[in-house]
Amino acid sequence: MPIKGLSEIRRLPRLGKIHLGIKKSKVVEGKGEVTYPSAVDYFVFSPDNALFPELVKVFGEKPKELRILIPVEDEEKWASQYYRAYSQSRGLLCKGDGETAMCMVDVRTGAMADHSSTEVVMKEIKCQGKDCSDYEKTCREIMNLQFLLPEVPGLGIWQIDTSSTNSIKNINSAAYLIKRIHGHISMIPLLLTIEPIEAPDPQGIKRKINVLNLRINRTIIEMAETIKTPLLVAAELPIADDEVPDMVIPQVQEEKVTPPVVVPPGMDEKKGKPKTDKAPPTSKKKEPPPPPDPEATQDEKKAIIVALKAKGITDQQQIRDFFVSGTGKKGGWLHSDMVKLQNSLKAPSKEEVDAQADAFLKELGLT
Repeated sequence: MPIKGLSEIRRLPRLGKIHLGIKKSKVVEGKGEVTYPSAVDYFVFSPDNALFPELVKVFGEKPKELRILIPVEDEEKWASQYYRAYSQSRGLLCKGDGETAMCMVDVRTGAMADHSSTEVVMKEIKCQGKDCSDYEKTCREIMNLQFLLPEVPGLGIWQIDTSSTNSIKNINSAAYLIKRIHGHISMIPLLLTIEPIEAPDPQGIKRKINVLNLRINRTIIEMAETIKTPLLVAAELPIADDEVPDMVIPQVQEEKVTPPVVVPPGMDEKKGKPKTDKAPPTSKKKEPPPPPDPEATQDEKKAIIVALKAKGITDQQQIRDFFVSGTGKKGGWLHSDMVKLQNSLKAPSKEEVDAQADAFLKELGLT
């Protein structure tokens, strides 16, 4: 007999982590030699990993893109993202979403546990996000990105940890667009890339930083025409945040709000010259662009099929031919396409029938 709560669990192992930086060291007064992570513009494979030779064979020593598959649809599993606080001695201390957090608390002091805490308990607390006193010290935004490398031997998950808010926005935005077009994101061949951008530092000075992106080697039309049911992986992923992410790049590389430029009274803001009384040229008011044509919903497609069956058309091939001939498309139908098909199915009014009959009689010379 199976063991309830155990025998039915299917969990993919984690084969290793891929980093976005390398370790460097420097001598700090009073502390001696200190090791710290430094960002690079390529993916870093750990030489200690047993699959290191295979990774280098497939992608090279300093790749800037990885060919990946996302194993499941649930973003909570493959792209888990929270405010997270870690310590080297206790691992994950606090995990929050900006409103609430589960925190390891010192029973005696009521504060977040540290190396001196003797008795601790997990407690739900209010998450203050960037306003937290521990933010950018022990806590920061961290995404645990988990994926498959289908060209590398082994059946399991690879993980990348990033605290780059630019990378988190890029991954979320690309995943949203892929799902909107393709209907799903799991088991679609994707590229995970490192790309340079310019972003202001805390002093407002633009600097080059490297960020993650999800890319795809197909056009939107090609994606829409090859929609298939996703090949789902019926297994749990490794617990993403169960160990300290030792190669997360410091948050100082993130973009901050650039302070506004203060312009003295009477000076032109763009040219830095005294303003003139000459009125600026008037421009024609631009009409707002028309709203985008949304994708056809399942209910709209069902309505067409019901209307066809009411007319006695039940053959699957005839129904598909009606969709294709009526829209000129084999798939990727939009709302306007469904409106066109609905209009073609509407029965003519009595006035329209009479007008058509009169015109036909006139052609026959019987009027």
